[in-house]
Amino acid sequence: MPAWQPEEAATDKKNISKGKLSDNLSVKSSEMGYALQYKVYLPAGYEKLSKLPVVYVTDGHEYADDRMGAMVRILDNLIAEHKIKPVIAVFIDPREIANPGNNRRMIELVLNDKFVSFITQELVPDIDKKYKTDPSPQSRGIMGTSLGGLNAAYVGIKASDKISLLGIHSPAFWYRPQIYTLYENSPKLPLKIFMSTGVISDTEEGARRMKSILESKQYTLQYKEVNEGHSWGNWRSLIDDILIYLFPA
Repeated sequence: MPAWQPEEAATDKKNISKGKLSDNLSVKSSEMGYALQYKVYLPAGYEKLSKLPVVYVTDGHEYADDRMGAMVRILDNLIAEHKIKPVIAVFIDPREIANPGNNRRMIELVLNDKFVSFITQELVPDIDKKYKTDPSPQSRGIMGTSLGGLNAAYVGIKASDKISLLGIHSPAFWYRPQIYTLYENSPKLPLKIFMSTGVISDTEEGARRMKSILESKQYTLQYKEVNEGHSWGNWRSLIDDILIYLFPA
């Protein structure tokens, strides 16, 4: 709308030290049977830092786009303001490298055990080898929107020993409702979870159902509902909330 202004956390601030976003990198996945592309964000002053937490971000090409998620700006601002620890972010791109019009998120993010194995058995070890990370699961997070939120919840169930911090935007649990049963039937896992939904034709019904399951098991949970729909306007304005909750300074 004409009077719209970007969220304060997502504005481009000129007077702060900024991190660096790499060019596209690729890794050949034995699990998936093809190469996947990603970018790595390193916080300002990386050269002098050590044992950094890492957040893995699905639909990373959108999260890193200033017109959508603006997450690079948000990371820069929160780190500069000492609201979060310096964090490495790995933005995973679901698009086929040779044919970007082929977006594989509908395959990768829908309770796909091979994709979970790719992240935890291939990508995570590679990132830990190449960068100055904290390799403990309590310092690793995964976040995503919609099907990416579904995927984050599934990673939590399948691999809490590798990744224990979950950021879930507008989760498309309806697409694979067995996710509810997985959490209901599982013992409480060592997870810390931020989950949000809009309430304007978004995923509120499924998010509320999962909220009840998580609360009944006494998970560490922050849950938020906003007067938004299924859009980047909703998700971008909550990225800072997720990061502050999962990676507090």
